[in-house]
Amino acid sequence: MRVYAASLELYPEAFRERYGAEMLDTASREYAAAKRPLRFAVVLMGDTAMSVFRENLRATPVRPVMLAGFVMFFSFLLLGVALFGQQRLRRGADQAPEALTAQVAAQPDSAAARLGWPRHEISSPEWLSSSSSFLALYDASGKVWAANAEFEGALPQPPKGIFATIRARGMYKVTWQPEHGVRVALAGRSLPDGGFVLAGQSLIPGEARTDSFYRFLLELWAVMLLYTGVLVLSRWWQASRRTV
Repeated sequence: MRVYAASLELYPEAFRERYGAEMLDTASREYAAAKRPLRFAVVLMGDTAMSVFRENLRATPVRPVMLAGFVMFFSFLLLGVALFGQQRLRRGADQAPEALTAQVAAQPDSAAARLGWPRHEISSPEWLSSSSSFLALYDASGKVWAANAEFEGALPQPPKGIFATIRARGMYKVTWQPEHGVRVALAGRSLPDGGFVLAGQSLIPGEARTDSFYRFLLELWAVMLLYTGVLVLSRWWQASRRTV
């Protein structure tokens, strides 16, 4: 809300004096009542950016300082959206492995039906480009003894340090990269018998979606810069004609 209050300074002075206090009060009440405050904040910043731009278009003459402020504000807004989107997409890759390990930890017997053949080869392009999850069971020392996946012909064996962290926390999520080009969102839990269950999903599809999201934001930023530049030039041309 402090960022939002500061962003009100980007509005034209007459608009800010007439509506600023009311806008801040309304936003504060809606933010306090929001069930998902972060999502509300992102939407509020997006609406504010468009509103600032619209109101400054209406104001005459267009002040270069205000346009520069808008460009900076919109740029930082897109940066915040990019970071938020990256975290959101990364957490999406953890959901299936987390759910799978939670089910096995609650019902250890349910793992048997998932550990048969055929096994996934997690270094294969087919698995890396899919949304399939694998499941693996480990003894109390962290040694794998059953899995429905392989890595280069052997059962998947991540670093033993992962299991010490799982034992300390009960549950752990980490990115496992056994070799270049193989990136796995790994989730693990302790089992009642002292062993461990791990499940993993390829990060490649999620990273492709992240790259596409970044390209969209970059294109949006470029359009904003182009439009602002055209606006400045058109107003400068109009002012020069009036002067002549």
